[in-house]
Amino acid sequence: MATAAPPVPEPDDMDCSVCHEQYVQPKLLPCGHLLCHHCLLSWLQSQDQALCPLCRCAIVDPEERGQKSVQDVADGFPTDLAMADLVEAHRLLKQSHSCICEDAAATCLCLTCGDLFCESCRKIHLKMKVTRNHTVEDLTSLTADKVAGSQHAACAVHADKTTELFCPTHGESICHLCATSRHRCCPEVKDMEEKVKDARAVLAKLAVTLTEGEARLDKAIQQLDAHLTETEKQTKKAVAEIEAVCARLEKSVQDCRHRLNELAHSACSDVKEAVTETKTCLLQRRGKLTSHKHVVQRVQEAKNRDTVSTMTPVMQTRVGNLDCSATLPSGAKVVSKVTVVIDAEAVTRIEKELSGLGQAKVMSADLDIGLVPVLSFHDNHGENIVLSNNKQTAERRGSDWDDGIVVASQPMMTNMLYEVILDRRDAYFGTMLTGATTTPPEALTLPYEAEGWPSAVVINNNFVDVNGGQWLDTNIGRKLRDLPEKSRMGVMLDKKRSLHLYINGDDQGEAASSLPDPCFAFFDVLGPYRQITALPVRRMP
Repeated sequence: MATAAPPVPEPDDMDCSVCHEQYVQPKLLPCGHLLCHHCLLSWLQSQDQALCPLCRCAIVDPEERGQKSVQDVADGFPTDLAMADLVEAHRLLKQSHSCICEDAAATCLCLTCGDLFCESCRKIHLKMKVTRNHTVEDLTSLTADKVAGSQHAACAVHADKTTELFCPTHGESICHLCATSRHRCCPEVKDMEEKVKDARAVLAKLAVTLTEGEARLDKAIQQLDAHLTETEKQTKKAVAEIEAVCARLEKSVQDCRHRLNELAHSACSDVKEAVTETKTCLLQRRGKLTSHKHVVQRVQEAKNRDTVSTMTPVMQTRVGNLDCSATLPSGAKVVSKVTVVIDAEAVTRIEKELSGLGQAKVMSADLDIGLVPVLSFHDNHGENIVLSNNKQTAERRGSDWDDGIVVASQPMMTNMLYEVILDRRDAYFGTMLTGATTTPPEALTLPYEAEGWPSAVVINNNFVDVNGGQWLDTNIGRKLRDLPEKSRMGVMLDKKRSLHLYINGDDQGEAASSLPDPCFAFFDVLGPYRQITALPVRRMP
C-alpha cells in the first residue's frame, strides 16, 4: 500500500508552539507534537497538569511525574532528528555566507563537501580532478530538505571520515577505519545503505499501520456524527409529537408542554453527552495517530541516514504502544438512542391524569463501527506477570511456571469473543488454561494456579473444573495442549450464559452452562507459555 510523500515543512511549521521560534532540540511528545527541549522543561515546570499546548493530551502520567524530576522527564522523550536536521538546514540557508576565498559573497553550496563558493571559486572547484564530480547548487534554489540530506555524519572516533557502515552489535554508525579496528571482532557489520533500506521498509509499514488506524477512526467518528444527527432528528420528532398532544389539552397544555419538553431534551442530552464524550476520545486517539504518522513519514523521507537509523527503533516502540483500533476506551459510556413514547389512552384521560402523561424511552443503538469492549487485563494478576501495551499484553517473567493468571478488567458481554494471541512460548510441552471467574477481579484472591479455583470455570486439555470441585470429563480443550506461537484462544458467553471455548476462531464446544452475572474471562499463562496479547473483542453470530 503506497503512501504519498509528506510535504517538506514550511518555515512556520518548524516553529515551537511555546516560544514561537524555530525548534531547538525538538522533543517528540506522546501525542506526536513537538516542543523545544528548553520549552518542554519550562512548560512542565509551569503547569500543574502536564498537557500538550496544542491538543491538550497528557504529556506525562501524574504518577510518573511524581517519581521523576522534570529534567529527567524532558530528557526521556526522543528527539525528532528529522525535524532538527530540517531546522538546521533552514537556518543555514537564511544566513549570509562568504566564499571560502573570503573575497566575495557565496552564491552556491557544494552538497558533496559542504563548502560555500562564489562564482569564480565554483568554476575552479568543478575543474579540479578530485572535485569535478561534486554536486554544486545555487543558494537561491536550494531547499532545507536538500541541504539536510546532503549532510553526512562524521565518525565519532575519526572526525575526518564519514559513517558508511553500521554495527548492529553496538548499534552505532562507523567509518571503514573503525570497521577494521574497533569493530573487527563484531560478527556483522552492515553497509549503511542496507541499514537505511531496512529502516525505510520498517517506516513504510509503520506509515501503513497509522494510515489504516486513521481510516478506522474516521469511520467511527463519521458514524458517531451520523448518530448525533439522528438523535437531533429524534429530539425534534419527540417535541413535535408532544406539541400535537398539547394542542388538544387547551387550558392544561402549558404545564404539560413544559414538563414533556424537559423530559425529551433531558433524555437526548444524556445521549449526546455520551456520544460526544466517545467522539472526543476517538478524536484525541486519531490526533495521536496523525501526529505520529507525520513524524514517521518525515523520518521516512529524511535524507540523513543516521537520522533514519536512529529514529526508526524509536518510532517502532512509539507506534507499537499506540492504540490504532477504533474501539471504545475502557469505561466509556454506552451509546444509545432516545425515543419519546406517548400513551394514546392517556390522551383521553388527560385532564385527570396529566401528571402521568408521556415517558422517554432510551434504547441501545447498534452501531457497526467496532464500538465494543476492549479486552485489557486487571492490575490484580499473578505475581510473575508484567503488563504492558495499555494492559493488553501479559508476560510471565522468571523461571517459575505458575503465578501467571490474568483476568479481564471488564465483565463479559454475551455473544462476544474474548480472545488472546500466544506471542511467545518455550520449546517444551505444556498447556495454557482459560475460562471465566464469577468474582470481580478487584475482589479476587488469585490462586497459585487455575486448577481447583473455587469461583471459576477452568478449561484444561482433558477436563473442565467447575468451582474447584465439579470435574467434568470432557475433551473440548484437547487442542489447548502444545498450542504453537501465534495461535489464538478465547472464551465466549452465549445468550443462555453457557461458556464456550474458541481456538483459532473455531468453537470447541460448551464448557459450562447457566453461569451467573457477572463473569470475567481469565487466562493462566502457564508452563511453556511466556507472553499473550489481547485481541479486539468480536461479536459472534
